[in-house]
Amino acid sequence: MSDAGSGSESSGSGSNDGSSGSTVQNAINNRGRPQREYREEMVKDMAVEQMKQKMHDIVNRLGKEVERKMDIAVDDLFTEVKQFNLKNYELKQLFNEKSTSHEGHRKSAKTDGKLPDKVFMPRNSLLTDLFEVKHIKTIYHIFIVILIILFLNTVVHDFVDTGSINLGFRPIIAGFGKFHIALMLWCCMQTSTFLLYPCFRMWALFRKNFTAGSPMKKLWDWSAVVLFVSYQCGFIAAAIKALLWFDLPPASSVAYLMEMTRFLMKAHAFIRSNVPRALVSGKKHADSKPTSPDTYQGLPSFSKYAYFLFAPTLVYRDEYPRTKQIRWRVVARHALEVVGVVFYISFILERFLAPLFEKFGHAKISSGSFVLSLFGSIMPGSLSFLCAFYSLLHAWMNGAAELLRFADRMFYRDWWNESTFAGYIRSWNVVVHDWLYTYVYKDCVEHVFRNCRPLATVTVFTVSSVFHELILAFTFRFFYPVMFVQFEFLGLMLMFVTKRLGKNVGNVLLWLVLSIGNGLHLSLYNMEYYARRNCPDIGDSIVDYMVPVSWSCNGISHNPNWTITAPWSLP
Repeated sequence: MSDAGSGSESSGSGSNDGSSGSTVQNAINNRGRPQREYREEMVKDMAVEQMKQKMHDIVNRLGKEVERKMDIAVDDLFTEVKQFNLKNYELKQLFNEKSTSHEGHRKSAKTDGKLPDKVFMPRNSLLTDLFEVKHIKTIYHIFIVILIILFLNTVVHDFVDTGSINLGFRPIIAGFGKFHIALMLWCCMQTSTFLLYPCFRMWALFRKNFTAGSPMKKLWDWSAVVLFVSYQCGFIAAAIKALLWFDLPPASSVAYLMEMTRFLMKAHAFIRSNVPRALVSGKKHADSKPTSPDTYQGLPSFSKYAYFLFAPTLVYRDEYPRTKQIRWRVVARHALEVVGVVFYISFILERFLAPLFEKFGHAKISSGSFVLSLFGSIMPGSLSFLCAFYSLLHAWMNGAAELLRFADRMFYRDWWNESTFAGYIRSWNVVVHDWLYTYVYKDCVEHVFRNCRPLATVTVFTVSSVFHELILAFTFRFFYPVMFVQFEFLGLMLMFVTKRLGKNVGNVLLWLVLSIGNGLHLSLYNMEYYARRNCPDIGDSIVDYMVPVSWSCNGISHNPNWTITAPWSLP
């Protein structure tokens, strides 16, 4: 056995010696191969490794993309379910005589007795949901047909009378002249509002260096208040001075002044919402380090401030409900609607209003002609009123909300169903009403007048009246306080008159008052505008600016020969 084992070992060692010899020989032969083949093998190995790495990255990216899309799909599903339930609830309320309270979009009253705050939630505008009903959609189509007929009427009328075709561009070209200058001034206002943020952060940063209750800290805080009020006053003065210096036309002026007012309201909302946070942040965060510069002292980041400046709301929040994506077709449709409404109002001005008032100031107007002009402007005034509502509060606001993915689109409620003037004021323009409620009415009730709500209501009407009249006065370059009287006096009176009326009677009376009020408003402002254009001797003093020219320069002459004949009287 030992011999056999030793034999096998010798044979194994012999074979090993043979294999090692062949390996050495192969190694010698491999040294003789060209270097090119070796490099090719290395390149192939590297290419394979790179391909494996790329495939691994692709698989990871696909996995993350699928996971992200699944998350979006699930979120969209829950959002659609919530909006579907909310839409069904709101549509039921529309057809329900006993509608819910106007404060349904706010929380219930707080336990400390303070007024409730506005709550943002994802929801569509009311007309967006109503247009899903084919009957309401047909009414929308009827308005489009009326626009087309009015356009054709303008073309045919001008072609028959003058032999030329006028497309109704004259009011648009005249009204929106120097629009590039208005845009330049808008950029200056926007930059000024942006600079408010670092000033606010600097105030909040330096006030923590003072001890609590020290006179220097109070002086620092009151100095900031005085500077902010001075900034607001200076902002208004500079904006109006620039408007008068460049002599902007009416349409450009009203757009510019509305943007000025929006910037003022945005600045006040941001400061008013964040000053309390800055006042208490020093105590809460004295011993803690901020996690990032954007969260220093609990104040919002600049990106949140910038989003708020462009968002279609006037009430500040750090976060708003957002949609997942921008629907560009919706943006394009709303943009076309805005342009169409501008042409619609241009046709109304050129075909219905200008012929009634363009002669004012050339010669005296009889009282009968004035009454006819007044009643002749009621229907165009009502159409302009509805067009302005749809263009600004529906098409423009929804287009801006879609661009910014702003999900809460309750810019108005069903004001057309209201039976009281108070309900109409709350429902007509929810965006402005929320600002007045949050930063004027609520502060007056809780801090200024101490639960005296009538005085707070008068303050709200006064603030609204002043800014409405400010816009109109500097748009047309004369002071004619028709809007101020309508808001401050007639508005408050109608709140009490319509309070106890029935729903049907109140709704009819509300529409009647709106129609006559819009007609009277357009009549008086058109009379004064054309009288100042046509009367030769108008001074530039403040008295000439304040006194209506239409009353003195070829004004209204009384006709004493009016008679009323009964239809059944005999000749």
